[in-house]
Parts: sequence; C-alpha cells; structure tokens
Amino acid sequence: MKMKLVLAGLLIVLLNTGSSCVNDGFLVPVDLPISHTWSINGGNNTNFSGSQTAIALANQIDASYRDKVKGARYYDIRVSVAGTYSGNVSGTAYINSIPLLTFNGSWADFQTPQSLLGSSSHVTPQTAGVTALASALNQFTSNQNVTVNLSANGTMSQAPVPAGLSVTVEILAQVD
Repeated sequence: MKMKLVLAGLLIVLLNTGSSCVNDGFLVPVDLPISHTWSINGGNNTNFSGSQTAIALANQIDASYRDKVKGARYYDIRVSVAGTYSGNVSGTAYINSIPLLTFNGSWADFQTPQSLLGSSSHVTPQTAGVTALASALNQFTSNQNVTVNLSANGTMSQAPVPAGLSVTVEILAQVD
C-alpha cells in the first residue's frame, strides 16, 4: 500500500512538472544510399571514365516514407576500389557534371574505403559539388522527382591495367 502511494505521488509530480508534454511527432532517420560502381577496362589504356549514372532519390527509400520526408542530409562520401593492381589511381567524382571530390593514392589505399568523414588525405572535397549535393538533398524534401547524376574519371599510374578493376563512389545520406 505504501509503495502504491509513493508511485501515485511520483506520477502526480511528473505530470505537474511537464513530463507529459512530449506530444510532438518524432523523426526517424532512414538511409538514402547514393552510389555507383564503374568498371575499368583492362589493357594498355591507363585512363578510365564512367558514364553518367542517373539515380532517382525517391527510388532509394521505401515508398511508405517518401511523402513523410522532412529533411535530408549527407554525412559522408567515400571512394573505394575492387580488384588487384600494384599502381596508383587518381581521379574526380562528379555530381550533376560538377566536381564533387578528387581522389589520389595507391590502389591499395582505396581497398579500404577512403572517406571525407574519416579525414582521408586521399580524398579532397570540391566545394561546388558538395553544394550541388546539399542542394539536391534539400530539393528532395519538397520534390520527390529529384535525380542526381554520378560519374567518375581518372588515371591509373601504370599499364597494363588488369581486367576486373572497378571504382565505387558512395554518398552516405539520410532523410528524416
């Protein structure tokens, strides 16, 4: 009986001190993956370029969330490679034909994704591209038809370039 009185008293105190005023909706972050992988042709040509790849942002999240998006943001951009190569790689990733970042280092460095968040010395953001990315994400909150175009190009340091190599650019973003 004594315990019930104490609990009832505690409940009355909590109700009178504003503890029940949490009546706002809450936001649930949902991942919005934006990425593409470009294959690099093997042979003596050390240059590579990836065609523009259109990515409709609305297709990257579940349809049940699309009309509930209140905000969007990116939190990292990463570059990684696949395959075995003993040289260096350098290049530029683009968003909507605007340079998003440059990358430069040994192929082995990029076997582990190099990221802006991780302060990698191998990846350098380009202000105009980051601004274009932020703008596209902001537009997505009011327009579900936003599409971004990713592309990348670069150079390998030595030929022959083995077959089976690829470069991946990932934009890690979320919507609320």
